[in-house]
This record gives sequence, C-alpha cells and structure tokens, in this order.
Amino acid sequence: MRTVRAFGIGALGGVIVAGLCAAALAAPAGGGLAAREQPDPVVAAQGYLKQARDWGTAAAKLAENHDPHAVDAFYAATEAAWNAVWTCPGSAEIVCEASELYVAALEGLLVTACHHGRFTNEGLALGPRWKTVVVPIETRALPVDASLIEKIVAVPPPADARIRRHHCREGFGLPVVVRVKRAPPGTVAGAFAPDRQSLAATAVLRFRMPGDETFLQTFAGPLARDHAAAVLDLANPVEIAAVRIGAARPPLAGDLTAPLLDVLEGTPQAGLSGFIQPYGRGDTQPRLEVLEPHQPGRIPVVFIHGLASDEGTWFDLLNELRTWPTFHRRYEPWVFHYPTGASFLQSAAVLRGQLQAAVHGLDPEGADPALRQVVLVGHSMGGLHAKMMVVEPGTAIWDSVSRRPFDEVRMQPEVRRFVAPLFFFEPLPFVKRVVFIATPHAGSSLASRAVGRAAALTVRRPAQTAAVYEQLVALNPDTFQGDFARSLPTTVDILEPESSILAALRALRTPCWVTTHSVIGTAHHSLTGDPGDCVVPASSARLAGTVSEIEVPATHTKVHHQPATVRELERILTQHLHETGP
Repeated sequence: MRTVRAFGIGALGGVIVAGLCAAALAAPAGGGLAAREQPDPVVAAQGYLKQARDWGTAAAKLAENHDPHAVDAFYAATEAAWNAVWTCPGSAEIVCEASELYVAALEGLLVTACHHGRFTNEGLALGPRWKTVVVPIETRALPVDASLIEKIVAVPPPADARIRRHHCREGFGLPVVVRVKRAPPGTVAGAFAPDRQSLAATAVLRFRMPGDETFLQTFAGPLARDHAAAVLDLANPVEIAAVRIGAARPPLAGDLTAPLLDVLEGTPQAGLSGFIQPYGRGDTQPRLEVLEPHQPGRIPVVFIHGLASDEGTWFDLLNELRTWPTFHRRYEPWVFHYPTGASFLQSAAVLRGQLQAAVHGLDPEGADPALRQVVLVGHSMGGLHAKMMVVEPGTAIWDSVSRRPFDEVRMQPEVRRFVAPLFFFEPLPFVKRVVFIATPHAGSSLASRAVGRAAALTVRRPAQTAAVYEQLVALNPDTFQGDFARSLPTTVDILEPESSILAALRALRTPCWVTTHSVIGTAHHSLTGDPGDCVVPASSARLAGTVSEIEVPATHTKVHHQPATVRELERILTQHLHETGP
C-alpha cells in the first residue's frame, strides 16, 4: 500500500486550483457506440465495480503463475473501474471504490507488462501476437516524450533514511516514476546525466465512454474480449490538477518524492569511501550531474556536498524544494559529486571545467539567459569549492605554497599544464549567486585535533598526483611552504585554521556581479561560549561581504536539512528571480 500525504502545507494549492480547466487531462471525445440508457446509474456502476473486482482477482492469480494473460486481465479490470466512475460520477462512494480498484489494476497492468516485455517503441502491446493491439503512450507536461522513456516504475521505491518526509497527493491515477533513457555518448546531455534520471508522473489509462456490451462478452470474461481503445497518459502532477472522466473531475494523484528515492536506490553511497580512497573506483571520479533532463529557460542550482559525504546528502532538501512550484518551473537541480579525500584544488578545477563545458555545451550560442544566472549552494567544504568558482586569485594561492614565482619553478611541460589550472583561473561569469551553508572559511579546529590528523593519514593519495608532487619537490628544493611544505595536502589539511591555502582563499573577494549568502549552524557552544555547529565555529562560517546571514540551531551535518534552511533558500531563490528579470 502507498502511504499518502499531502505535498507540504498548501505548497501546491495554487497549481491545483489554477490548472483545473486549462491543464486537466481531457478524455477523447466521442468514439464508440452511445451508451444504452440506464434505468439506474448506480446499478450500472455497481456492475462495473463487480467486474473490476472479479477481473482484478483473476488477473492477480494469473500474475502469481507468471501467465502473460495477466496483462490483458488487468487491462480489462482497469477499464471496468474507469467505466464505474464515468457511469456514476455523482456518487462519492462509487468514485472512491472505483479509484482504488483502478489504481490496483493499473499497477498490476504496468508491472506485468514490464515483466513480459509488452512495452515497445509504439506503446503498450496487448493481446496475442496474431491480434496485437497497441495502446499509445502520451506524456503530459513532462520534459520528455514517450520515445525517451526507458522504464515506467509502478511499484514505489523503498524508503531511504536520507529523505525524511514523503510528499504525496491523494487523487485519481497511479503515481509512477519515469526513468529517462540516457542520452547518446558524445552528447552534452549524455556527458552530464547521472546513472538514473527519474521524473515524477501519474499514469492514467483513459478509455472512451462505456459502450454496449453483449451478454456473451460478459459471460466470456476479460480474456475473450476485444480490447477497448485507450491511451496511457503519463502526466506531470505539478502542472496537471485533475482527470476528466465524463462528467467527473477527480483530482490527479501525485508522488513527488518517489523519483528521488528511485535515484538514491541506484546511487551507491560514497561518503567515507570517497574520502579514504579518492579516485579509487570509477564512481568516485569528480562529476557534475544534471538530475533531470535540461529544459531551456530554467536556472541551474548546483549543489556541492562537503567532506566525507556525497550528493545524496542534498536529496532531503531537494525533496522539500520540489513541493514549491516556483522551483519546478524556474530552476533545475544539478549536483557535483567528488571524492572528498582528493586534492581540494584538483576537484575545484574539475568542477570549474565541467561547469563551463555544461553551460556552453547546452547553449553554445548563448541564447538562453537562464544558463547565465547559475546559483551555487555549498555545504561545509562544498562552500569552499563554490567560492573557488567566483574568485580571481591572481598569484595569491600559488604564493601561499611557494616562495618562488610559478614561471621560475622547474617542472616538465606536461606537469606545468596539469598544475597551472589548479592555481590560476578566472571567475565563472555565468555564476551569479552563492549560498554558503556551514562553510569553514577560517577552518575548523577539528581538523587539527587527533581525529582530524588520523583521518588525514587514512587518505590513499592517487599515484599520479603523488608523483607530480614528489617531482616538484625533488626539482625545486626549499621552494614550497605552508600546506605543501610537509607533504601533498589532503582536504583535512586545507581545513586547518593555519592552512596557507585557506587563508589565501578567505582573503579573496568575490566580483561585483556575484551575490553571496550565509547559513550558519549554532546548535553548540564551546567552553568559551562561542556558538557553532560542533564542527565549524560561527566565527569561521561568517564571511565579509555577504548580503544575508541567518543562524540555524542545528549541528553540522543537519544544518541543510532544517526547515529554516529550506525557507531561507526559497527566499534567496525568489530574490534571485526578481533581480535577474523575467
């Protein structure tokens, strides 16, 4: 059974009301024979309900035996439940029972159809091979058409502790997850697609008006019937509010959390392993991912996780933002996954390059202004990565680790080409706003303590990066200082309050076109009374030049999960829309 809860508190109310006429699913007009005059619609509807119950039970038994006829039986049960609503729309009791039978039958239909390979490029195939009927699939207000659907997931994905609340809306139809086919290799969409791109949709198998049915057809049962004409709609539950079934207008059901759960189910957690063993496996490579198919006109919000974490840490926040219609219509979520035990400068350089490639690849002509209004949101060390996207260091970062100018340091040409982008770069002109969440701009004393030092020692440095460092030191004795003086610095080294690189980064100012905001955790007080989040002191999380700053009473790993943080991010994104124009 599905656990059904509302989409937040009034979050989608405006969408539901506004969309009743313009965005409702329309059943096909006319077609088939006119229905016989019924002396009592309730009696006729009860007959359809009995068919739906009986045929649904028979279909379930066929499914248990892996009999492919279950597909056709579930189809007939779905039609009978639909006819019950059409015939007697004025009875709330009948509509309620019919809706439940309809959802159960439709779920059985989609599951068995997938199991028996009934989905084709043309749609849903029914009946025997010598008399196949194809039900077309139409997408309604989704960013993809039916040809780009890889799979329709009818069974709700399992719960995940990384998402605390499940946002559902009761109504007619079956909430499903639509998995999108991966774009071809060599394309921009394919380069930045995650393992799963999953969308929220509601399946509605809509039929024509009930037609005449002979006694023989009724007696023969669902497997001997000709399949009624129908269309399988996959509707966006945010944009479409109701289903049209004759005179009935039941609200459309929806589940906004299911796609996120589906993505998490296919995403291995790499928090600790990504810290200890950076670049150790293919899935730990730094990678920018566009969680949903890109739609022109939508502003990317790039979420960057922190130390010993992964992109899954953002899904709880994304789950809350998805209940806000403005986020659906004006923004799209991107995430940056990186092995947090790797070199901070190296992963920042990868993020910079991939952001440039994604923006210019998706809009090579520069015709989409939304892609020139990118927002970065960084938690903990992710905030430091975000700042590296919007500053111009000049020689400051290099000077923090070297006593000699870059051009005077001896290194082979291929090493110079590798090292230069780590220290010398320009701010990304298309990033216009950065939100820092629990970001240690002045470091964290935890990195200097025994736990931090032990964590740094566990990091397995990539062989190539270690070889570059050793070559630089060997060719340039007495040249390096600060973070580079002892060994190749880890991410923990960068977070030490005495870090030379961190001090240089903190002193850099963002350009005038970038607006910054801070969210600071204050659930803990030190022995001296200084507030903080148990990891980052509030004084370290503050940054000069931010236009807004709020304190959230939460610990470090919980700051970005708090309702206050969600509300602040919604406020910031609303402000971003007002300031960037239509």
